[in-house]
Amino acid sequence: MSRLPLLLCLLLAWGCSRPSGSEPPQAPTTTAASAEDVPLPGKLKFKDGDGRERFSLKPKDDGAKLVDGDERELARLKWKGASLKVSGPDDVALGYVLGSSGGAIIVRDGEQRQVLYTLAIQGPGWRLTDSKGALLYTVLPEDDGARVYDAPGAEIARVKVREGKVSLRDAQGKTTLSTHALVRADAAACLAFEAVSLPLRVALLHQLQQPPSGPTP
Repeated sequence: MSRLPLLLCLLLAWGCSRPSGSEPPQAPTTTAASAEDVPLPGKLKFKDGDGRERFSLKPKDDGAKLVDGDERELARLKWKGASLKVSGPDDVALGYVLGSSGGAIIVRDGEQRQVLYTLAIQGPGWRLTDSKGALLYTVLPEDDGARVYDAPGAEIARVKVREGKVSLRDAQGKTTLSTHALVRADAAACLAFEAVSLPLRVALLHQLQQPPSGPTP
């Protein structure tokens, strides 16, 4: 065999044996607001800026339980089909949180007669409106978290995700809440919605973090 055909055979063999992983890696395209759903990582514990436990969300087979820093029950979150029922320790319904086919999250009152809030997708982020459709808050993603703005457009909070820690900070950068659990930035941003009661804010976080697998209305 001449040298030229032998050289061609060696080149072809090298090309066929090249591992598929040698191609250049593709850049990730996932943003904070479009992250894949991540199950609740066991007990979800939030501390304040001084390291004191403020409240925790404890997963249960049918939902979760919200307790304060002293383990006193604040609310119960229980799946009712595709709706997340939010009730007080006395089991009286405070509201229902459910997704819609358009991607929005609806919060209804305890009797399910009125829409209290709507968390709808807006561009890469979210906007929260009240029962009359008036804007309350806007959430916009960033590379390392998210920012929360009030209706006039003033920044009121930031979410930072760094080194396995998710922190909620005020507009001046002071930490108000933090957790070492893997929580989506846009889900954690719901805790800044101070016009909404804490149980319903946590329910919005829960719905974003771990939505039901069933069909939405």
